[in-house]
Amino acid sequence: MNATLYTIAYPDCAHADLRTIDAWRAAHDSAGHALVRPHFTLVFACNAVDEGTYLAHVAAVAARSAAIPFHCRYAMLGADAHSPRAHAYLVPDEGHAALSLLHDALYTGPLHDQLRLDLPYTPHITVGTFDLAAHARQWCSDRNREGVSVPGRVTALWVGQVVDGSFVHRGQFPLLG
Repeated sequence: MNATLYTIAYPDCAHADLRTIDAWRAAHDSAGHALVRPHFTLVFACNAVDEGTYLAHVAAVAARSAAIPFHCRYAMLGADAHSPRAHAYLVPDEGHAALSLLHDALYTGPLHDQLRLDLPYTPHITVGTFDLAAHARQWCSDRNREGVSVPGRVTALWVGQVVDGSFVHRGQFPLLG
């Protein structure tokens, strides 16, 4: 059986911004906070191909993809109509298209058939998971009223898997520039 792999990108941001995001995650997403540091997920839970094929594909995409500047200025509610739980996301306005195109490039070749067409992709950094959507909505509203501003860059792709409650890196692939 193939390992279940993810491709993520850690944001390169000012230390103060990363500390703020980390504090939000510690307070509102303790499970995610304990698992992996703040990130954009670009490929979700894939076990359809062997690890070598997966790593080679991510390396090839990274080798032809430029680093991506981004700026998150919006806290977005991520609610599920079938669950009372909801998430709070930081969503970039600048860099949104470039991150989405990188996501699309990763879902080519050996990962082509793994793209979930029923779930539209929105690049984001998860900063909270709430038992009630109303609480997530209020948290997002409060952040947006205060003003969200997290600029940064995505400069590498990381492949990893969840092992015993930790995200274990299997490879790192720098982007161009």
